Amino acid sequence: MKRLAFAILAVGALAISGCASGPARTPGTYVSQSEPVYLITEAQADQILVDAMNVEFGTSPIVRIEHPNQGYQATIKFLFDSHQIVATMVPSRGRKNDGTVQDGYYFTVNHSGTMPLSGMTRSRRLKERLSEAATALSPSVPAAR
Repeated sequence: MKRLAFAILAVGALAISGCASGPARTPGTYVSQSEPVYLITEAQADQILVDAMNVEFGTSPIVRIEHPNQGYQATIKFLFDSHQIVATMVPSRGRKNDGTVQDGYYFTVNHSGTMPLSGMTRSRRLKERLSEAATALSPSVPAAR
């Protein structure tokens, strides 16, 4: 009986510790002054986000978020685990080669939850999709300081 009680406590402790989560960032997606800016409109940035989220998370519900920046959140689940991935478009200003400054956007991707390996992989793929789609419309430029 003692062994059964100990086994139940051990499994319970593992289950609780396995479900602990904290925010994480995919390497290479830390927001900084050096984040590439795409000289695109708000409508174009939003469409890029929608398309990328639908391709990456087509079977999961996608929720629009408004604060602090506009974007979308998807939650992936497996058994008792879940992971939230948030992609946002951040208004910014970029400096063109000729020195002029123009409004544009850059994208961020953050994730948190109890599936760090698959969450990081999907976040990285999403960031790549966003960059590819934005580059197809406008090459990236450095942020104006």
